[in-house]
Amino acid sequence: MEVKINFKCTSDNLEEIPQDVINHTRLKFPETHTNMNDMVSLSKALRKYQEDTICKLPFCVTVEAEAMGADINLGDEKMGPRVSDYVFNSIDELVNIEEINLSRGRIKQVLGAVENLSNQNEIVSLNVAGPFTIISSLIEPRTFYSGIRKSREIVDQFMQVIEDNIVKYALEGVKRGARIISYGDPVGALDIVGPRVYKEISGRITYNILKRVGDNLENSIIHLCGKTSTAFEQLGFSKSEPIEYDEKLTYGEVIGDLLEKNEDVKIIGHSCIKRTPLKIKDSVIWRIELENGFEG
Repeated sequence: MEVKINFKCTSDNLEEIPQDVINHTRLKFPETHTNMNDMVSLSKALRKYQEDTICKLPFCVTVEAEAMGADINLGDEKMGPRVSDYVFNSIDELVNIEEINLSRGRIKQVLGAVENLSNQNEIVSLNVAGPFTIISSLIEPRTFYSGIRKSREIVDQFMQVIEDNIVKYALEGVKRGARIISYGDPVGALDIVGPRVYKEISGRITYNILKRVGDNLENSIIHLCGKTSTAFEQLGFSKSEPIEYDEKLTYGEVIGDLLEKNEDVKIIGHSCIKRTPLKIKDSVIWRIELENGFEG
């Protein structure tokens, strides 16, 4: 049957933790964002509360940026972690970007939680932020966009470090047992940065990341945010193919089946990882294949 791509971003708050879950677990914030055992407890509690099949970590999009030097306010149970102050105030300072350190801080705790959950036979999805989402916690966006025009060499060097850091983190997550790398870059979306910046920088770096991570996957998959996968197809970075499934299954059950069958599928998309507790749309899941020739 012919199936049309039907994706619309609902912009739900990924980091919102229901008060009922907080009350039931009696976890404290912001301590839960810094402690492996608390992360494990909260991830399992959220899976059960949502009647999901997948445990997801972490609970914010600031972990990678913090591991690269960002100043993060961890918030409380009402407001999650967010940038406190920009660590870079000028384009010239971007040369000081740090190589990501996975052996300290919150990112160490997240990876430990992934391993712990995997050892409990949970299907774990590691949420990985894309380059522009990370950058938005490191430098004021207007300053960065100005640098794209005026100091491209510095920006390109900075972006290479960001790319390498994301790949390193994602592959370590897989090594620790994550079966799903849930990748998204909402700040670097096509409708925000525009076609030129997307093709030259945000989309290109994402392409490189997907290619490098995908080439090293055996028993895991990348779940690509629907906004990214549809933009990729629109610009010719990728193509997609529907895989039919029983409409009675949830999105999470379908992903689990795909992982169990160990088919030659590296990337899926045109949907949202937040839909895993819900029934699949149009009885299909979308396989994404990157087109060749966009590396660099």
